[in-house]
Amino acid sequence: MKLCKSTLIGALALLASSATASAEPGVTDKEIIIGNILPMTSSAALVGRAAHFGSVVAAAEANASGGVNGRIIVIKTEDDGYIPARTVQGLRKHIDEGVFGLIGTGAGAGTAAILPVLEEEGIPAIVSFSPLKAAVDPIKPTVFMIGASYQDLLFAQLDYIHKNRKPENEKFGVIRQDDDFGKQVEEAFDRAVSEFKADAAEPIRYKRGQKDFGAEILKTRAAKSNVVIIGGVTTEIPAMLKEASKFKLPLEIATVPTSTLPPIMKLSAPYGYTYFSGDYISPMGSEGSVKFMNSAKAALTEEEMKALNRYSMTGYVATRIMIEAIRRCGENPTRACAVEKIESGEEFDTSGVTLPLTFAKDRHISATAVRVLEIDPAKQTVTPVTEFTQY
Repeated sequence: MKLCKSTLIGALALLASSATASAEPGVTDKEIIIGNILPMTSSAALVGRAAHFGSVVAAAEANASGGVNGRIIVIKTEDDGYIPARTVQGLRKHIDEGVFGLIGTGAGAGTAAILPVLEEEGIPAIVSFSPLKAAVDPIKPTVFMIGASYQDLLFAQLDYIHKNRKPENEKFGVIRQDDDFGKQVEEAFDRAVSEFKADAAEPIRYKRGQKDFGAEILKTRAAKSNVVIIGGVTTEIPAMLKEASKFKLPLEIATVPTSTLPPIMKLSAPYGYTYFSGDYISPMGSEGSVKFMNSAKAALTEEEMKALNRYSMTGYVATRIMIEAIRRCGENPTRACAVEKIESGEEFDTSGVTLPLTFAKDRHISATAVRVLEIDPAKQTVTPVTEFTQY
């Protein structure tokens, strides 16, 4: 039997379309695999597990309404244990096993380690767990970021302290981790010192995984610093406050968003300090988090619900964006198409966790406005002291 020319062309087009879909990593006839690389163990597990469950909630929402163009979303998370070399290993495993894109790229140093591989492999990725300025400046073709950089988050707090608290004999100091994360912390310090023409002490660096901070606080005391960035990741924050309380140091303190987590506040409460933090999303318990929590209750076990915190919502938002980009690509999604849809300038709804987000070809970052928060660990309160502002 002979086929007419138009029928033959149609058949070839169908075969080509099917081949494209089946050849695209992480895409099968029934599912689309999206990956995470997160610290599910180690001292950073408090935030890594939370981000993972946020991704699970977003996937469950999509799957409950029929999936994405007939396919269900599957979340696969690799544990990097907060070790950059393992972040690279996790990405290699995702590549070997097939993953469409990433919505969790490890902590700052881990993200920095995998950026060349993401670019080489053309993998769409949304940096949402640990903002890293280098991820989007200069722009990487397939990498996007949600949230203000640590540089902006910490500078916003120092700006507020300098202009509103007006400490007597103001002298800036910083205690920061000796890695890429710490480098970002120190850059915020440098910017504040430069812009305010402030007196400043030499930066103090500590080793990743360090438990005792007696020596660092003694140096802070000797330098007479009274406006200090306590650049800890999680439990380092209360450990530094403990040492500072022994000398009753009068400090105005800036911290990263992990300081707002209830377990960190509980550990910090005995030492008598209030401190500042900054964020670019709605806090847990706010009106913006209500829909997320309702979705979480339907998707997670009671035990998993206990792991949720503000990092759950950043994981949730990143996953929603990736899923919606895939949805906009139609029945045969490709990585290139997902990147095109993300950077199209069209809005992505985050279900109230943030304002609608947009990206562009020349702007691979969104949700950059910062709101400064005052934290009272003893009362377990997080109080906004500014509106969202661009820094």
